[in-house]
Amino acid sequence: MSKFYGNNYDITDIMERLTPQCSSMLLNCYFRNQRMNCSDIFSVGKTKNGFCCIFNYIAESFGDAPKFFKQEEFKLYYVGDIGIQNGLTVTMDPLLDDYFYTILPTIGWKVMIFDPYDYPDSGSGSVSDILLGPLTEKYVRLKAVGLYSTDNIRPYSMQKRGCIFPDEYVSEHTTYTYNDCIVACKMEHVWNHCKCRVFFYPYHEDFNRTCNMENIHCLLQYYDVAFNIVPYKDNTLSSSLDDQNATMYCKNCYPECDDMRYYVQSTISNIEPGYFDTELFPDMNVTNHSVLHVYFPNSGTEFLKQDVTTRWYEYLGEVGGLYGLYVGISIISFVELIYFIILWLSEAFKSLEVVEEEIPHENAIHPIYWNEFFPHPRAVMNN
Repeated sequence: MSKFYGNNYDITDIMERLTPQCSSMLLNCYFRNQRMNCSDIFSVGKTKNGFCCIFNYIAESFGDAPKFFKQEEFKLYYVGDIGIQNGLTVTMDPLLDDYFYTILPTIGWKVMIFDPYDYPDSGSGSVSDILLGPLTEKYVRLKAVGLYSTDNIRPYSMQKRGCIFPDEYVSEHTTYTYNDCIVACKMEHVWNHCKCRVFFYPYHEDFNRTCNMENIHCLLQYYDVAFNIVPYKDNTLSSSLDDQNATMYCKNCYPECDDMRYYVQSTISNIEPGYFDTELFPDMNVTNHSVLHVYFPNSGTEFLKQDVTTRWYEYLGEVGGLYGLYVGISIISFVELIYFIILWLSEAFKSLEVVEEEIPHENAIHPIYWNEFFPHPRAVMNN
């Protein structure tokens, strides 16, 4: 590579030039039952599998510069209604003549369904992968499931509740996501050992050097291996892992307390060669083409609520119920007992106060002179 491109070659630009053009693969596009130019609604972006044609992706464009922060406005396409006619339909050409070395032992496409705000990394668990072969028509049905957490769980620590609110984490991204945290952890792991960033990862100002052919041996040792990821500090989980050398420890990568996940179900049908359809294959002789339909079959979104399961008064009620069932008394009995004890004590103190306040009265007994009860003789005085 250095001899052919020079010492200052950029592996990101080389891989971008080797990627097939989206305009060559994506022939016809329909969204909400309207035909649209595929180049207007699809763009080239970085994924775990390299450069891909992406629809509804709010992240940095290809290249080795922070274009995510330079773009002023991103356009999102919203589904107005349910049904296949209101979803996305794409007619694709596999370009089999351009195949040389495939990542997977198959031909066709790998379709990834993910949140538009997340980097599509399959290892983080936020991506659903679907394989689509030539001469097939696949119907992909989406189901959105949301998670909502109340403020009642905020007083608990992140370790106890097992999730993080967006305003509790300061990140260089617009919002915190579990996916971005795991991706940043992987990039930091590679940087600490190889001092470079794999080309298909998004730009990060702390890891600004892109890996090239000189870093192949280091990447094979520290990246291209099956790692056990410990997203946050957990002594129980860490002690249960056998190979500590194949373990990647991240810094507080907790799942979001408020999150949205997309689950997929798919069915497939075959397309006969030479099949002609005026809408899907206008003026086209079908050879190895395929059709992809992505839509929501049902209206509404399921939301799961995360809240405190039991509060203090509920614990009190449960204890009272157990005592009433097994002992025959209840919490009210304890309250009544305490009430009567307090009442008895108050009456006892009142009686003591009354006794102390009484003043003793003494009856005055005068002495009796018994001589007064007998007659006395009169004395006669003679001259």
